[in-house]
Amino acid sequence: MLVEIDRTANAPLYLQIHQQLREMILIGSLPEQTRLPPTRDLAKALDVNRTTVVNAYRRLWGEGLIEGRSGGGTIVAPYHPVKPAALEGRPLAWDNLYTECVSAAKSGLASERALPEEGENLITFALGVASGDVTARHGVLQALAEPLLHEKGILERPVPQGSPRLRKLIVEYLELDGIRATPSQVLVLSGAEQGIFIVGQALLGRGDGVAVASPTFPGALRAFSTIGARVHSIPMDSEGIRLDVADGILRHLHPKLLFVEPTFHNPTGITMSLERRQGLLELAYRYQTPILELDARSMLRYDGLRVPSLKTLDRQNHVLYLSTFSEIVPGLRVGWLVGPQRVSQQLHAVKNSIESYTSGLGQSLACALFPWLDEHLTEIITAYRARRDAMCDGLAENCKSLLRWTRPDGGLFIWGELQHDLLAKPVLEEALRTGVSYVPGSHFFADGRGGKQSLRLNFAGETEERITEGVERLGRALRAAKEAKKEARSPARKEKSRVLLDRPRLTQEIPTATLAWEVNRRLPP
Repeated sequence: MLVEIDRTANAPLYLQIHQQLREMILIGSLPEQTRLPPTRDLAKALDVNRTTVVNAYRRLWGEGLIEGRSGGGTIVAPYHPVKPAALEGRPLAWDNLYTECVSAAKSGLASERALPEEGENLITFALGVASGDVTARHGVLQALAEPLLHEKGILERPVPQGSPRLRKLIVEYLELDGIRATPSQVLVLSGAEQGIFIVGQALLGRGDGVAVASPTFPGALRAFSTIGARVHSIPMDSEGIRLDVADGILRHLHPKLLFVEPTFHNPTGITMSLERRQGLLELAYRYQTPILELDARSMLRYDGLRVPSLKTLDRQNHVLYLSTFSEIVPGLRVGWLVGPQRVSQQLHAVKNSIESYTSGLGQSLACALFPWLDEHLTEIITAYRARRDAMCDGLAENCKSLLRWTRPDGGLFIWGELQHDLLAKPVLEEALRTGVSYVPGSHFFADGRGGKQSLRLNFAGETEERITEGVERLGRALRAAKEAKKEARSPARKEKSRVLLDRPRLTQEIPTATLAWEVNRRLPP
């Protein structure tokens, strides 16, 4: 075995030894079971410190190229060659190659079956965003066509952090909500989910904890699962996440991030009360936990008074603010993330490792969307309010006593709780046969735990007429599922009754006094 070291080279001596031994093992110069020199002997032969050889061997050990044998020193690890599949006529076993990331990502496709195929007469309440028909009706296509026709440089490579013009427009838009920021604090993204993933990559390592509301946005669960973070679920009530449980999680489990969607929450539609928001910020300050706030639908308020965002209320720079236009114009995958100046720079570095820049074309369209939205937002709100009311009226008429739900003040979703022990996933099969779809609630809980009787309905993706028809179909599906469940129980009851009736009578009479004594003896004191 010939190992040479070059003391004038930049590479450390242990790396030179490691690389030469590694190459000899890989090309077969050192066959399997070959015994390597003891570290002391090789160090003496190379005139290096023994620790240098030990470090080289450790790297080979970590790669699985060498191993120790009791009484046999260090040997080249045996290997098990695999015959090329092509020689045996076998296809590549792709299913054996996937990592756990694929399982986490597949949860995002769980509701695709509930989306209509082209030409199919399926009324879907399963969308996660609004449909484009309302915005198209009010001239969004014409507004988006302007930069395509007149803006110079639209096809040039954009600034990595985001278009300066777009970031300026975002800052002006945020000021309307009381959020003060500079363009350098804004990071332009390819949608909100990318923002969640970037923040997760920057702040969470494998095994680190992240606290989330339960239920929560599936895109966030996918991102955190892919990163390898541990999700700590905080239950919700009618005012948002429960602060008593959040306090316990932050105190005992020390998550490194808290993810919340306080306004028109997906999937429940709940808006966190002002008192809860202030209390949550106090907890974040006390335990020094950053908050990632997703605020994608607050502009779509139909009733009630606006509640300030967490970012607006934050006085100690604990909140990272994430928003997007994708909820209203799904085809426009542009979002933005706002944080303290130094944090934004670090997040920009992480984003740059994923993609060099967000689509310049998309950013130009987003610039055109801001003034159009200022002009037409009232009309959009009126249209979606009418769709919400159509769904609420339909549920009251067709699903009374079968589904418990609340009317949201804004957003896109109604969260329902099935009654009579009906389960959302089995009922979805009946609903699809009837021609209507929704998303089962279990998709919004970590690892699918919880929400078995819950479902989410999107009222912004269909016209009022189709919503009315769709809710009628949903009511028929729920009634059919209830009857099927009732019939499934009946045979068991009849069988039980038959067994009791057919039980043979006692042939020997029990004296009354003895029977009374037995009853009294078995009664609790």
